[in-house]
Amino acid sequence: MYQKNPSSIIKHIDFMILDLVCFLISLWLAYYIRIGDWEIWESQTYRSTLIIIALVHICVSIFDSSYKNILRRGYLKEFIAVIRHVALVVVVMLVLMFFQKALDVLSRMLVAYTAMISLLLIWSERTLWKKFIHHRLAKNPRYLLLVTDQAGAERILEQFQDQMLDFQVKGIVLVGEKANKVKTIQGVPVVADTNTLTDYLLKTVVDEILFSVPRESSLPPDLIRECSLMGITLHLEIISSDELAGARYEEDIAGLSVMTSYLKLITAGQAFVKRTIDIIGNIVGLIITGILFIFVAPAIYFSDPGPIFFCQERVGKNGRTFKLYKFRSMYQDAEERKAGLMEKNEMKGLMFKMENDPRIIGSGPNGTRHGIGHFIRSTSIDEFPQFWNVLKGDMSLVGTRPPTVGEVAEYSIYHRARLAIKPGITGLWQVSGRSEIEDFEEVVRLDTTYIQKWSISLDIKILLKTILVILQRKGSM
Repeated sequence: MYQKNPSSIIKHIDFMILDLVCFLISLWLAYYIRIGDWEIWESQTYRSTLIIIALVHICVSIFDSSYKNILRRGYLKEFIAVIRHVALVVVVMLVLMFFQKALDVLSRMLVAYTAMISLLLIWSERTLWKKFIHHRLAKNPRYLLLVTDQAGAERILEQFQDQMLDFQVKGIVLVGEKANKVKTIQGVPVVADTNTLTDYLLKTVVDEILFSVPRESSLPPDLIRECSLMGITLHLEIISSDELAGARYEEDIAGLSVMTSYLKLITAGQAFVKRTIDIIGNIVGLIITGILFIFVAPAIYFSDPGPIFFCQERVGKNGRTFKLYKFRSMYQDAEERKAGLMEKNEMKGLMFKMENDPRIIGSGPNGTRHGIGHFIRSTSIDEFPQFWNVLKGDMSLVGTRPPTVGEVAEYSIYHRARLAIKPGITGLWQVSGRSEIEDFEEVVRLDTTYIQKWSISLDIKILLKTILVILQRKGSM
């Protein structure tokens, strides 16, 4: 799913809230310095001042575009921006207090102290918070692939140096005569040509692709369509928008005018609500996991001494790998024994499923007995440690089924669309009778349907259905 770039005020609402806190703290400290008392809320005048400062700060933030390009401002530019913001807030506040006839009781020194303290606090807060954001973006960037010629790559990379923060250019796919001759451009590797692009995309992490292809160059037929089928967000630079007819979604990326194609578009507000649901559900889930651990851990250990948790590398959003955690329901050599059981696989396609699986703890040599392993799988207890993955941000409560590295290695082009979002503990595949699904293509269909039709209400509906499925002990693997 692609999140449209929000306006600067929505995108940087965190700065607005932090600045507001600094303003209120500044007034509080100034009140103590001037009046010698911490009880600022006991004064009607200063209670009104607190409210007026908050409202004026919000209005100035919106109408003065205070946070536009804030992440790209250096120390000095930020200090000048803070001076401007604080001055505007104080001046407007004084004008409003004048019309309220409150200036006679409002200490001028207190206003001066508030301005000076807020100037230092806000500049320090913005500087520290920007360092945190830069660190977070560097740790988990959006990987962008450029498809262009050499001149276009040099132009775009030079422009990105000054204007792009949240993208990291993964590589360049060159078109034209020099496609197989150039190895790097401005330190960015040339990773493929137009004939090997789709193979490259199946093996690496790419979130978005920017096509900037001159008229004299041509792309292989269906290349853009194949990239779109993979669920990757595509940006096509607009050389001349006059040639385009009909409705289109245009946006700006580091000063480049592009048309954007996506599998599903979500707003910043929707992304925030989804993550909030994840956090709230995750708190409850981790508490339940802790309680279950008290009972499940001894049962697993005494049935098959060894690790309590099963840890396996899985593939997440756009090919990122992560460690998935479950309560261990199989014997420790389960992965080694899987190869010998492949002929008994009941699943058609790239997944493995076996009803009488002898690798499950307590199943017996032919897999027909039902011990502790079958119990924690049939009740979905084994899934609860995945709430730790949700907390880390690798997964969501609701999403697509997290595939193994081996499965992804065998993917066809259209299978990759399943990786367009974070995998989930539950999903449309689980509440649609996953134990009865015996075709991998059906899993792909359900996952892509979920992505295309995603909404907050759909997530809530799936969560409620999941609880019902667990209580009825349906749909277990």
